[in-house]
Amino acid sequence: MADTGRTPARRVDLGKRPAVHLVIVDDSHRHTNGAEHRRADRLPRRDVVYVERQADHPLERHLQRDELEGSCRDAGEHLGLLAITAVSHAHAAFLARREYQRFNAAVRMGEVIDMHHQRSDSGWIAVRIADGGSDGQLYGGYEAARAAQPHPDRCTYFPVSPLTSWTPRMCEEHLKFMTHLRHGCKAHGTPACRH
Repeated sequence: MADTGRTPARRVDLGKRPAVHLVIVDDSHRHTNGAEHRRADRLPRRDVVYVERQADHPLERHLQRDELEGSCRDAGEHLGLLAITAVSHAHAAFLARREYQRFNAAVRMGEVIDMHHQRSDSGWIAVRIADGGSDGQLYGGYEAARAAQPHPDRCTYFPVSPLTSWTPRMCEEHLKFMTHLRHGCKAHGTPACRH
């Protein structure tokens, strides 16, 4: 090779490596009224409005974040800005939606348990793994709760009592564990899938 006196061109890296993506989300369409909020098959919905890879240079990063936060403020209170580590724009959008669904499922499961605590109920309940909802019934045991469900494999069953409380974090961890258990991806206690 001849020495031309020029610096060699930088190689383009086409591999997918994790990077921080800034995601603008719209949570205004969660539910339109109280009836839809209580609907048994309601799944929370988050719209992803915009995804952009975070700049590498610290000054560019600061300006980029300020511009996107300003856009969210100008658009109204229902838009939010998230920083998500992902391998692509589509992956970042998927993770933003999934995180929102998990959070709302845990909140809904907590509401179901709290409803039974307020009534001082004791017994077994069935909670849907996908959305944290329940049929609202209290059962005498595991078998009775499982038998009453139209899709028993899509639910988790456990006893509730006024003496045992569940935090939102406990609900989230339980639903996450049951999701992996349902997929059959728990090998040696560690999930093999990315759900």
